[in-house]
Amino acid sequence: MEKILIVSTQKESSDALYDIIAPLLPSGYEHVSSANEARRKIDYTDFDLTIINTPLSDEFGTELVLDLAEKSLSAILLLVKSDIMEQVQEKVSITGAFVVGKPINKQVLLQSIPFVLNSKQIISTLREQNKALKKKMDDIKVIERAKFSLIRYLGFDEKQAHRYIQKQAMDLRVSPRTIADNILKTYEV
Repeated sequence: MEKILIVSTQKESSDALYDIIAPLLPSGYEHVSSANEARRKIDYTDFDLTIINTPLSDEFGTELVLDLAEKSLSAILLLVKSDIMEQVQEKVSITGAFVVGKPINKQVLLQSIPFVLNSKQIISTLREQNKALKKKMDDIKVIERAKFSLIRYLGFDEKQAHRYIQKQAMDLRVSPRTIADNILKTYEV
């Protein structure tokens, strides 16, 4: 069941948008009328899809897209006047948000919803992979520092230091990072 947030100055516009997408996403939606309300809402609730009908009462909406992309995993659909669509797309291109021109073509809107939700999944997967790679890089840096400490304080060569950390990790059934952390606590006080 997808959770949908529609950000639009007019509740009637939100209702009309939801009437169009209801066949695809029949779970209902929540409405807020300003960017600030939307920011407060995403602090407490995870939405699968956020539709922003620009302009909003307190800002245009591109700043909200940037904030949403940074703070949530919500797929974002931004509705803007057709004559400024390209400019807005340039501003929000790094976020993965999908920009649709107004007046809204019902068919284009319906076709863009699955695309936006699929893009959200891809971006989410890439973020998780990026997070795992950063952790792995951090682990390697700590292990290398620990090896350097073994070389410096115990006279090991690089191969011996590496072997020592690996053997300790296997013997104690912990990660090499844990052994490296303990070595650093011991020698880099």
